[in-house]
Amino acid sequence: MALPIDHDALFDDVVAVARKAHAATAGWRAICVRARRTVGKEVVQPLSELDLGEEIPALAERVRGIVQNAPTEIDTLIFGLFDGIEDEDGAGLAGYHLTGATGFDPSLRWLKPSSWSPRDGFLQSPSLDAIARAGQRTRGEAKAAVNHALRFGAAALLSRFATQGLPHRIVGTFDDGDFAEIRPVP
Repeated sequence: MALPIDHDALFDDVVAVARKAHAATAGWRAICVRARRTVGKEVVQPLSELDLGEEIPALAERVRGIVQNAPTEIDTLIFGLFDGIEDEDGAGLAGYHLTGATGFDPSLRWLKPSSWSPRDGFLQSPSLDAIARAGQRTRGEAKAAVNHALRFGAAALLSRFATQGLPHRIVGTFDDGDFAEIRPVP
């Protein structure tokens, strides 16, 4: 019988890796190696083959295009995850968007509402879509781990590396609550 997954510890672990990784794909592979012990090889192995680094150039260009219209007082970019939709074939798509805020306080239990929400703030990620589809196929406690911690870890890595060189703090969040500062203001 499988041991229960400590979801809080897994979430904390992926956040720690996302904050310190030297590259997006290397960070993702580190997250997957650690998650194999708790989530299971059969779930994590296919996900470990995702190459987040190949998405960074296009995502960075998209993010910079959005951020160029941000009000000057915005010091925090917030990358939000939400339950996405399904495509015409019923495959899961990740909900991933960018907003901004001023005066982020990491000591608060809940993230304050964004003060800037661009109309064109929705982002696409083939890797996050692949993780969403894996979450649809997975059962039991592993399903929650894929849909929460692993999806957050991938989004945190994508967000952090797509914003290199921008003068903003980077925060990842689920629209329903959990958030973490991924990079402080440089």
